[in-house]
Amino acid sequence: MKSNFAASAFLMMFLFSSTLRAEAPEHFYNANENLNPDPKYTPGDVPLEDTNKARSFYTAEQQELAASGDTASEVLYTLGHGEISFSAVKNETANVLGFFRNYFGVVKIKDGIPVGLTMVIDINSLDTAVPGRNNRILNLLFRSMTPELGTARVEFQELDWGGKSFAEAGDGAVHGIKASGTLDLNGVQKPITASLNLQKQKGIWAVETASPISILISDYQFENRVYELMKSCNHKSIGNQVDVKVELFFK
Repeated sequence: MKSNFAASAFLMMFLFSSTLRAEAPEHFYNANENLNPDPKYTPGDVPLEDTNKARSFYTAEQQELAASGDTASEVLYTLGHGEISFSAVKNETANVLGFFRNYFGVVKIKDGIPVGLTMVIDINSLDTAVPGRNNRILNLLFRSMTPELGTARVEFQELDWGGKSFAEAGDGAVHGIKASGTLDLNGVQKPITASLNLQKQKGIWAVETASPISILISDYQFENRVYELMKSCNHKSIGNQVDVKVELFFK
């Protein structure tokens, strides 16, 4: 009897979670009345709102993270090169490539093994190579002038890579790691997983994504702002999935 009840409960939970996943749209669509039919129409410039308070908040988060080491762990810090990039889709087929230029991260090493990776990302450092587009995304989608919304935080508390130390493998060996933790974005915290490659060579640790990290806009309560952004940009649609890649260096 208990077994049947447990099986029924599991089935209900699975169906419920599957329904929730199915509700996530592949694209957000703009209403036809919001679209300018002129193919030569170009949206006007949008000034960037004051982000000084948000940037100060990011700096404080960076400093707090830098001071978070403990005596039981070796702490490695990001170097001044590397990149965090993302790819999004507009109008169903057009890819938009962007970068976040300012970030700071630490890797904790204990007994020669990586045990955690934490990053803070300055949302206001967004760069899509089009200043007007940057301003629209920051103002309308991220609302990054709000201090708490101008910083994203990634914490990988679990790194699963088989337990073999880098010392045993030697310099230059590449290790595949399954990382799991949380992403705090837009005031929302969600679980996140990533497939990463780690390599140590001549005292420098390189961390890069083995495959893109897929993030859904709908998971982070951006939906209404997506429609504001589409209207301002005269886009027919914006894809719900954003793929993130990283290439980072620690020492």
